[in-house]
Amino acid sequence: MVCFHRKNKKTKNPKRIVPNNKFYIILLLFSAVFTGLSLLFKDRESVFTIWTSITCGAIASIIVAWLIDIANCRQINNKTIKNRKTLFTNFYHIFDNGLQLLIFEIVESIHTTDSKKWYEWIDAADEQAQHNPDLIPYFLHILTVFFDDVTEQIVAIKNQEALLLDLGIVCQNDIHALSTILNICDISRITYNRSNISDYNCFHQLNSYCGLIKGIIDFSPTLRQINDTLVEPSLYHKAVEMGIFTPPKDTEITNE
Repeated sequence: MVCFHRKNKKTKNPKRIVPNNKFYIILLLFSAVFTGLSLLFKDRESVFTIWTSITCGAIASIIVAWLIDIANCRQINNKTIKNRKTLFTNFYHIFDNGLQLLIFEIVESIHTTDSKKWYEWIDAADEQAQHNPDLIPYFLHILTVFFDDVTEQIVAIKNQEALLLDLGIVCQNDIHALSTILNICDISRITYNRSNISDYNCFHQLNSYCGLIKGIIDFSPTLRQINDTLVEPSLYHKAVEMGIFTPPKDTEITNE
């Protein structure tokens, strides 16, 4: 298989395997030229026949090899995409399942079950905390667990950094984004453990860290889908479905 890695230098997206199209085009041009030269011997039937048979066969072989190469490259790229999705599945779920307890409390307060993006749920928690400060310790606990889960998954991914870069599963922008998010998680832990900061200020500080993480995620081609995904209050729906929790009469239930 004659192929090479293609990497967008501007966006630094994960590299793709593509066939070496220039190589096949050059081979086809040479074969076409040699086929054209056979016309010089059209008066010599035996030479002309042998010459055109060889060059036409070469052209057919090149086209077949090119098509096979394209199919092989497509298969490799599909496998890489699948491996990338598998690798980041647990990381993606943190921004969904990891916030369900916080989302449950918010839905119970605002009486609507519309889906929101993960950072919109964080903003909604901040708004609820302003109206009900008693929720702040609970929200703080959820956010610290959230940051710890993010840290755990990033460490697991970065332990394979060299191999993942070589296989094209991640790119440098992904690694830079993950490293920066990891640093923010470390700072969040220090902030939470400070004894001279109130719960109110600590919560707003952690909320601002979530805003930083949102911006960094947009920088990473692989992580970007996290900010684009709507997170539904699945735990709330499950609790209502099982009869564990009865929503207030004015709660607007939406199924998306």
